[in-house]
Amino acid sequence: MSIYRYNYGMTFLDLLADKKITVYSLSCKSGVPKTTLTDIASGKTDILACSGKTLLAISKTLNVSIEELLSLEKEEAKTILPPFLYDSIQEYRKSIRTNSNLIDCYSDQLNSSINVAEVENLISKEVADRLRNRYFRR
Repeated sequence: MSIYRYNYGMTFLDLLADKKITVYSLSCKSGVPKTTLTDIASGKTDILACSGKTLLAISKTLNVSIEELLSLEKEEAKTILPPFLYDSIQEYRKSIRTNSNLIDCYSDQLNSSINVAEVENLISKEVADRLRNRYFRR
């Protein structure tokens, strides 16, 4: 069962966490070069710019439609997020991927990190709201 409801605002890295697979594993299983997948994951390469062959390989390996891949949001650039918030997102995704018993703790940590970053004016209200919707949409 997907931790993300309705794939709302899901990014490529969120999808990988939900499918419990790493970029490296996806590369090995799909035949898509790791550098290509890393560029998609980081937002350096827009998934809309990928070839049909790449999209097909990723969609088959992850068992999602090409339309779902094309509807993914771009990842926030690491440079616009404070390091503690970026780390909280990565830890939360890892807890999902590994079925951690502490997922609630990582969820609370992420929520707190978003709140602190917004209150301290380290991210805009729009970015904070987008992250809340992505990870905590009720």
